[in-house]
Amino acid sequence: MASSDSNNNAVTQQDIEFFVSTGAEVIHGDDQLDAKYNKDYFGKYTGASHLALFPKTTQQVSKILAHCNQRHIAVVTQGGNSGTAGGAIAQHNEVILNLRNMNTIRDLDVISGVVVAESGCVLAELDAYVRESGYIVPVDLGAKKKCMIGGNVSTNAGGLRYLRYGTLHGNVLGLEVVLADGRILDALFSLKKDASGYDVKQLFIGAEGTLGVVTAVSIALAPKPRSSQIAVLGVSDFNKIQRAFVAARQGLGEIVSAFEFWERRCNELVVQYENNPSPLEGPHEFYVMIETRGSVERHDVEKMDAYLAALDAEGLVEEARVFRGTDEMERTWLFRSQMAEAHAKSGCMHVYDFSLPSRHQHELLVAVKQHLKDAGLYGVANAPVRDVTIFGHIGDDNIHLQVVADEFGGEVEAAMEPWVYEWVGSHSGSVAAEHGLGMHKGMFLKYSKSPVVIGVMKSIKQMLDKNGIMNPGKHIDRAC
Repeated sequence: MASSDSNNNAVTQQDIEFFVSTGAEVIHGDDQLDAKYNKDYFGKYTGASHLALFPKTTQQVSKILAHCNQRHIAVVTQGGNSGTAGGAIAQHNEVILNLRNMNTIRDLDVISGVVVAESGCVLAELDAYVRESGYIVPVDLGAKKKCMIGGNVSTNAGGLRYLRYGTLHGNVLGLEVVLADGRILDALFSLKKDASGYDVKQLFIGAEGTLGVVTAVSIALAPKPRSSQIAVLGVSDFNKIQRAFVAARQGLGEIVSAFEFWERRCNELVVQYENNPSPLEGPHEFYVMIETRGSVERHDVEKMDAYLAALDAEGLVEEARVFRGTDEMERTWLFRSQMAEAHAKSGCMHVYDFSLPSRHQHELLVAVKQHLKDAGLYGVANAPVRDVTIFGHIGDDNIHLQVVADEFGGEVEAAMEPWVYEWVGSHSGSVAAEHGLGMHKGMFLKYSKSPVVIGVMKSIKQMLDKNGIMNPGKHIDRAC
């Protein structure tokens, strides 16, 4: 095998024999590597690994990393491979370390509401397990049937209910991590208060496998709601969405769990490519979806009805529909969660995941469309860009921008980058909100982080991964 880069060595037959001796499952040169593990979720990034390892225990991970570190063999950690930034793809021929076989739920404390789970636990399955004891996992993603909790932590996934349950930086109580040299960092605490020294676990939340391999997670759970409802609104302009959000925080208060929006074209794409009927008769320029979760149904219903009446009185809504049955609420969430996949089916989706103050989010859409029109790439006959859309989570500043084109890269990417990252940085935004930096975005980190911050990040990377074997060439390695 060729070397993954100039600083790391090729895998030999002796290395493969060692990996087999650890007890880990080994796939070498099989076609399924390309089909399952060398392609990202939307087909933008393609890897070149010839070897995938599937350890079953933390001790096996420790032996593998110790060997790789000694031999200078590069490693890319992978879970459900549902990311969109290429962070889990072996861009050269790094060894893939897939944690799917580490899927044991080690403990559930039903009194304190804390679960300890291995990284290979699929998010939807973990959530179903804790629901039986009256809890939910405080992160919910469109890819929950595929993504794994270790990957969620390693990318600091925000998800659909960040507004209610917050960030994984706040909900993760402890981690078990295998460092690059094979040492096991046992910080798998379950205490909700701990002021004894540095909070080391935070380094690995959002590190995307560049500092070590997260093998187990301790998470503070949230109570399973006894009452839930969804309202979908048709709105004529973005300013009215913002006003409706402020009214929701004031009128619905503590029971608001999600406040999503998407524009007309997003709605059309889901209807067309997912064959899923629109939740409203419409059409409308924008759609808003509000979910509440509470403990007293009558109380929650009264608050929602009063909220919608106030919106109507102010003339903010063209159409509104409330869903309160379990099946209809699941169908409504499905419609929202199919948005990215519908875009991907319509063409080659250049997806951008930004944090941006909400007052600038619609400005971004307008600016991107004008920029691409000026470049002759959009809005003219035979233009390579088919659609430019936005959808996102109002309240946590996370906006998803999609530029759907005839192909990946090329003149479209050249026109967008670094221009769009500069635009976001100049409007007090972040170049990555919840998808991570991955294979590509590290080079744009300078638009949202200072040289001092980037320097500290690089120092931490050098300290914990002296030989540079952990997910090389990605994340902070790309920053300058």
